[in-house]
Amino acid sequence: MSKNKILGWLVLVGVFVGLSLLWVRGDNGAYGLKSSSLDEETWKPFFETIDFLREKFIGGTSFDETMMMEEAIRGVLRALDDPYARYLDKEDFAIETDDRIEGEFSGLGIVIAIKDDKLTVISPIKGAPAEKAGVKAGDVIVAIDGESTAGIALDRAVKKMRGAKGTKVVLTLQREGVSEEFEVEIIRDIVSIQSVEYEIREGDIGIIRISEFHGKTFDELRNALFALQDAGVAGLVIDLRDNPGGLLPSAILCSGIFVPQGRELLWIEDRNGAREVVKNFMSPLWDRPLVVLVNKGTASGAEIMAGILRMILRTELIGEKTFGKGVVQEIFPLSHGGGVIFTVSRYLLADGTNVDRVGLQPDTEVAGEEEQLATALKKIKELLGSNAMAS
Repeated sequence: MSKNKILGWLVLVGVFVGLSLLWVRGDNGAYGLKSSSLDEETWKPFFETIDFLREKFIGGTSFDETMMMEEAIRGVLRALDDPYARYLDKEDFAIETDDRIEGEFSGLGIVIAIKDDKLTVISPIKGAPAEKAGVKAGDVIVAIDGESTAGIALDRAVKKMRGAKGTKVVLTLQREGVSEEFEVEIIRDIVSIQSVEYEIREGDIGIIRISEFHGKTFDELRNALFALQDAGVAGLVIDLRDNPGGLLPSAILCSGIFVPQGRELLWIEDRNGAREVVKNFMSPLWDRPLVVLVNKGTASGAEIMAGILRMILRTELIGEKTFGKGVVQEIFPLSHGGGVIFTVSRYLLADGTNVDRVGLQPDTEVAGEEEQLATALKKIKELLGSNAMAS
């Protein structure tokens, strides 16, 4: 890290902590805490540093404390063992909160995280520009428009890839099994997430694809189930491939549509190890044969749903090992209109299964999208045949 970056980080952390802890400077020039539960001596050097910089630093023509404050927050978040933590400025905060409710934004249509210190694609959104350009789950983004992503803050990466419809961005990617890095040119567009889509195959087999869990997903899933039942569907494939998760309550509600009322679904564990037990309060809407498709882009809420269905209904998972995200983030608004996102809890399936950094291993491992779907359809036919013989 350059000397200027270190200097900026120190100043920023100082400003950030100063604002949040309400430090004041006394008549003797010394800083002290006005009110805080943190130790005064631990944080005092930051404010001493700010004082020195304000009085003596000549490395620039201006001392932009707003910019430094934002960089300090990024530095604090980068110091955490949390690949999903990121800072949101005013614009990003508005976009992020809107995304989680409405499921629409302008950009490339990929969900990213820092994995093993690398900017990694959790999953591309189906039908979005990135997927059409060939971006796949698990791709490492080495550079954005020629600028290296080494050490990049997650919010900066998101901001660099979002942009106005019709504008271009070039990603340099590294992919498992491909020897050399390669570039993908993508034209940004409006990404409107229809979180649930469905169709009927081979007369009586329904396929429901859930691309993400947001505020409208539960209603969309319920309506899809009613439509398929009215059409006489006897077996169902739930496709959770390249579903990065989304809103935890939405994923839990969608899981509850399929399992008996009163069953334990999930344990949510806080920072102190205290666990909240989540039980299903709904009556199931589906009691016919069911299989689930997963891949390495199946993450977070999608892993919750897949795991719950297998745990309670013995539903077979078909495809690839899932991503392995078993933690929950929360957005916290800040006084300037921005916010921060970081991990606040972890979840375990109610049988104790931990998916974080582990993932779910499918019951039937199959590579290739068409092969995975063909295997799922074959399995449903077998289940329907077994049901017919049993009756």
